[in-house]
Amino acid sequence: MNWKTQIKAALGPGIDEDVLEELAQHAAATYASARADGGDAADAQRRVTQQIHAWAANPALLRRRPKHDVAVVPPAGSASPLAAIAQDTRYAWRLLRRQPAYAALVVATMALGIAATTVLGSVAYGVLLKPLPWADAPRLVRLYENRQGSTRRFRPMMTNGTYLPWRDASSTLDAIGGWTVDRVVMPGQGTTGRIGIGYVTPSLLPMLRAEPALGRTFLPGEDDPSRPPAIVLSFGLWQERFGGRGDVLGQTLRLDDTNYTVVGVMPATFAFPDRETRAWLPYRVRPVTTPGQDGFYVSIFQAIGRLRPGATVEQAAAEGTARGRAAPDRGPVTMAVFGSNGPVDVSVVPLMQALTGEVKPAILVLLAAVVLLLVTATANVASLQLARATSRRRELAIRAALGAARGRLVRQTLVENLVLGLLGGAAGLALAAVMHRALPAVLPVDFPRLDDLALDYRIQAFAIAVSIAAGLGCGLLPALQIARHELVPALGEDSLAPVGGGLRARTGRVRALIMTGQVAIACVLLVGALLLVRSFIGMMNADIGYDAGSVLTARAVLPDADYTPERRLQAVDQILQRLAATPGVTRAAFTTAMPFTGGEALSSFPLKQRDGSTVQVQTGSRQVSAGYFAAIGQKLIEGREFTGRDTRTSQIAVIVNREFARKYLDGRALGWSLPGDHNIERPIVGVVGDTARRTVTDTPQPEIYYASGQRPLEYTDLYLVVRTTGEPRRLAPSLRSIVRDVAPQAPLESIVTLEDRVADTLSRPRLYAVLLGTFAAFALAIAGVGLFGVLSYTVAQRAREIGVRSALGAQMRDIIGLIVGQAMAIAGAGVAIGLVASYWLTGALQKFLYGVTPHDAVSFGVVAAVLLLVSILASIVPARRAARVDPVKVLRS
Repeated sequence: MNWKTQIKAALGPGIDEDVLEELAQHAAATYASARADGGDAADAQRRVTQQIHAWAANPALLRRRPKHDVAVVPPAGSASPLAAIAQDTRYAWRLLRRQPAYAALVVATMALGIAATTVLGSVAYGVLLKPLPWADAPRLVRLYENRQGSTRRFRPMMTNGTYLPWRDASSTLDAIGGWTVDRVVMPGQGTTGRIGIGYVTPSLLPMLRAEPALGRTFLPGEDDPSRPPAIVLSFGLWQERFGGRGDVLGQTLRLDDTNYTVVGVMPATFAFPDRETRAWLPYRVRPVTTPGQDGFYVSIFQAIGRLRPGATVEQAAAEGTARGRAAPDRGPVTMAVFGSNGPVDVSVVPLMQALTGEVKPAILVLLAAVVLLLVTATANVASLQLARATSRRRELAIRAALGAARGRLVRQTLVENLVLGLLGGAAGLALAAVMHRALPAVLPVDFPRLDDLALDYRIQAFAIAVSIAAGLGCGLLPALQIARHELVPALGEDSLAPVGGGLRARTGRVRALIMTGQVAIACVLLVGALLLVRSFIGMMNADIGYDAGSVLTARAVLPDADYTPERRLQAVDQILQRLAATPGVTRAAFTTAMPFTGGEALSSFPLKQRDGSTVQVQTGSRQVSAGYFAAIGQKLIEGREFTGRDTRTSQIAVIVNREFARKYLDGRALGWSLPGDHNIERPIVGVVGDTARRTVTDTPQPEIYYASGQRPLEYTDLYLVVRTTGEPRRLAPSLRSIVRDVAPQAPLESIVTLEDRVADTLSRPRLYAVLLGTFAAFALAIAGVGLFGVLSYTVAQRAREIGVRSALGAQMRDIIGLIVGQAMAIAGAGVAIGLVASYWLTGALQKFLYGVTPHDAVSFGVVAAVLLLVSILASIVPARRAARVDPVKVLRS
């Protein structure tokens, strides 16, 4: 039938072509429906003619444009596959435009999952997979030295006793280099600041195949102190200090009290060991012993090597261990550093693994969590699409009656979902770009390879692939349903009541299974998030040994070039006196080692115990001023604190912590003495509580405290501790002013509260808890909304059944129980599956937990209760709607 000709003849030639196309589709659907109801061709034609006359008599109908989502499908072979797909795409776009609320919900749900997956995918690629920016990166290895029985946890380190013999004769490494980092004073125009410096052996930059932008790197032997001091600048420092001039080579740069000659400039892309390093100086690894000199010299630094072709990390580790064990014994120095005189153990780890080993498990856990979130979002959209496909069965049957093959209908469904997936991907990619720009502010400053995170073409292609996969995944179940549907029953239905309305129908069972899976995934994510949150709260409430509230801290640098030990002590005493007189300050003190900064001095000496035996002590030590313990809030257990009477003319007194007393003096330290120089005893006058040193989870270690007025103040970096009556940050301007007046050559750095220092050590646990908690919250919301949708759809589809039940005597509580029972059946099954999966999966969180076990019963029970409660809340509105069904109206309709 040429419906367009008949419609144009009745309505006139001025009708819009788009309106004409839709009216023709509607006419075709009316004709097919009449024939399916048993009418002959003449009767069907008569019904179409009546419809056309109604349109002609009421032009307003034409402005509303009939909204029958039915398209006339050309016979097979009438169009090329590309043209047919283009037609399907246009039709899918037209459907979405007619249902903007539904389209927005689907696109937003998919965008959320795709954006989160894209951002975590970019982090995983940039940190774990992206090649390192140095030549022969797969052959680069990190070298670790330790001692069997070591009692202290150190950052990766190497000593000269192992490094030098390994460097001079190695069969597994074709290059080896060492480095250490420091901050030095660089005078400026009227200001004094410090910059990060990398001290590198002359072999290190050539091992990395680092080519300078200007000049050269260090030559062999240029680390000899007798050679003129040389420096290689970073690109940024060259631009900042010398304006990017080409004649920089041979210029002089003063750092601390030394003038260095510029011999090279590195390119802008080079950074080692990190972007904070602004220049490089040659580093000399001194031998352990020097002919004609007594004693041992131990230097500690970091080292990397490059494996020879064919060599393995196991072979290199065995060789390094043999070299280290053949080195001269350094006696008490080894004990002081490692807490053990056990044999040397050398580990060799691929450099990529060494850089990312600490964060790799967390990234993999979060990546798995975000994939589960994406699966939940996709399943939710698939459930919506399945319900939508069910409500369109009659339409699809009509289209099949008009000549559409089953494969064409399946393709149309997949194209519709693919369009949704691409729209969700575009929105998700835009959201991911916004989230990606926020990563530097969200990730901890010590997070590895931050500079390598980028939303480049690889990640964009990944996002597109995820979008396509999600779109096809959403359309798979509706497509399978269409592929199995029967034409005649669908055309003959006068109601959708039996279709997908309950668990007896295949569609209902599929949607129930989808919802069960969503609840199970939400359960897994919630259990993991709750464990991490409880662990983080436990860390926040951990006893760190200090009262961190209302304490401001800062680091003042008094370099040797400007300050002798005596002058340094005088300057810091003046600073403390002026601080103590400042309004709002209750205590002011200083120390040579601040908690949570990573620095500490170690010592070892023989100690005679109360039973007469002698033990070799290994302990940390620091100098503190009078009033330090009160200023920082460290508890005095017994004895006394240092006072102004502890001076150079009085007997040297020491204070130990509780762990020192427990480990070496049977818990009774007061009244005992420690050996000192020239056989002068140093009495223990007080015992203080144990404190955290680097992180809040540190186990207690022995510590000794000396009064600053009784020993030369050799340390250049001194930490000020100020306790205030109000907000400590408000004191920062006064602190800067006082230090500037008393010690104008002393840079003042790291002005932060003690609470901020504690919080910085918890940045990674906080990040993991927040991210996993966010994913879990989204999964819970998606599951709750999905369950609400399933129940609402069930009520709508089972309206006739509910009406019949009511007519047969079912009470309101029976109808409500029917709907709530269905919700609880789905939720209960999902919770049960989720708890079993969580019990198996949460073992991966073991290393991230503190104060809570991976199988904590309270966490599992709380999550189960929350999910069941959310399920009940999601069923309230559908249950009330079902209870209000009027059986008379339903049975008449």
